Amino acid sequence: MKILVIGAGVAGLFFASFMDKHDVAVIEKNEFAGRKLLATGNGRCNFTNLNFSADNFKANNDQLINHTIKYFTNQDLIEYFKEIGIATTNLPSGRCYPKTMSAKTVRDALFLAAEDKATFVFNEEVTKIDFKNKKVKTNTKTYSYDKLVIASGGITLKNSGSDGKIFDLIKNQIPLTDMTYAITNYETRQKLSKKAKGTKVTAKASLYVDDKFIKASTDDVIFQDYGLTGTAILDISNDLSESLSYKKSSHIYIDFFPEYSREDFIDYLSSLINKFAKRPIKDILIGVINEKLIDDMLKISKIKPFKKGFEIDNRDFDKLVNTLKSLRFEVIDIHDRQNAQVTLGGVDSNFINPKTMESTRIRDVFFIGECQDVAGDCGGYNISWAASTAKVASDYLRSLDV
Repeated sequence: MKILVIGAGVAGLFFASFMDKHDVAVIEKNEFAGRKLLATGNGRCNFTNLNFSADNFKANNDQLINHTIKYFTNQDLIEYFKEIGIATTNLPSGRCYPKTMSAKTVRDALFLAAEDKATFVFNEEVTKIDFKNKKVKTNTKTYSYDKLVIASGGITLKNSGSDGKIFDLIKNQIPLTDMTYAITNYETRQKLSKKAKGTKVTAKASLYVDDKFIKASTDDVIFQDYGLTGTAILDISNDLSESLSYKKSSHIYIDFFPEYSREDFIDYLSSLINKFAKRPIKDILIGVINEKLIDDMLKISKIKPFKKGFEIDNRDFDKLVNTLKSLRFEVIDIHDRQNAQVTLGGVDSNFINPKTMESTRIRDVFFIGECQDVAGDCGGYNISWAASTAKVASDYLRSLDV
């Protein structure tokens, strides 16, 4: 049985490494395997998460998600990494990494495991797929197959080879959903001053779509001249990108003090203002928020920076509390498509068999990893999904030879 895999990215590497001695060939347009993998987790490879559930994924087919993440769990992935020689660790947030904190560790170990079980062909780009006659044409030759596994990625990080061209080759025969870019940063209508550019704070970012609360994350928020980025923004990115694709009203509210209830924060701030009543409000806030943000917070609150504490009236105070507890940004667009980390959309999961990853439209064709319309949250979920889908498909294909 000839098994042909398109793509030596993370899903393709997992699939090949899971196979036994089969006739498996992996075609890759790049000169080496796992190019995109090297960039994950800022080069550290956040490969899964201890906090793991179906709620961490978006797709058309909930059955596919539920079956897949139970079949090969986050703990299964951690154990598998140990089997192939990768020591792992995790942060308090639940994010899991190789102990080396190097994505290259994962890429190299996976490739070594996969190379033992498959033949890799590099620098060949797929130009045509003939599903009827079971042939794949590249820029140099034509390959025949008995089973075809498509692990070509989505439309993100095109420089890594994940350029979405595969979708153009299959769109007339395989159902696709609309695609957009997620786990990225965003342009906002309201922008802070140049002084605030690059300022990072720990805060709570809450997403509202059409004035309805959707999701929140407390982590790093970074203010840029175009708008917002940071881990907290990436955590709500999938829902945000989806809402933007449907042209829905999307707002992010920043709470600089999520550890305080509104009432407790009012008590805290009022006590400071009363204690240092003779100081300018700008000086009072020095120990409260990042100094680079003070002028912007006061401007948004319409308070003159040298107004003394005892001059702050109830109206000023309420505006300042609102600014620091619920600073509002209207999100108008994705800022960085080129460096987005995950594709939202892809091969319609309603037409993928959850127990095999085989297309229900075309026999002997399997889809794994990011090319599916499944998108995981930021935090290691997408690599974990690639591993789980590869495991489902590989186990099924291995069973055919038993």
